[in-house]
Amino acid sequence: MTVGQAPDSSVAKRSRWVLFAAFAGAHTAAALFTPVALAPAMAGSVYLPLLPLHAAGVPVLAAAAPGGWSSPSLLGWAVVLLAWLAIWWAGAHLLSQLFARR
Repeated sequence: MTVGQAPDSSVAKRSRWVLFAAFAGAHTAAALFTPVALAPAMAGSVYLPLLPLHAAGVPVLAAAAPGGWSSPSLLGWAVVLLAWLAIWWAGAHLLSQLFARR
């Protein structure tokens, strides 16, 4: 803890973990039980974090079949997972801090 920084309350920590689990669970459920209408959004949630890295030359996509899309490589799946973990954690942190101050 730095000078001038309020200590993180246990309620804020607990709510952060609950929100994080809710975000991760909702995204996982959406991936496992994707309705046809949400399929492009779910594909975008995988490919959008990878495309800038692929353009920079990082091997996040495996070799594509002729005329098809490239699937993420093992590194690509790790990047997708880490990107979404960071997004979920940031969202949970911001919401828990917002509601803890009220």
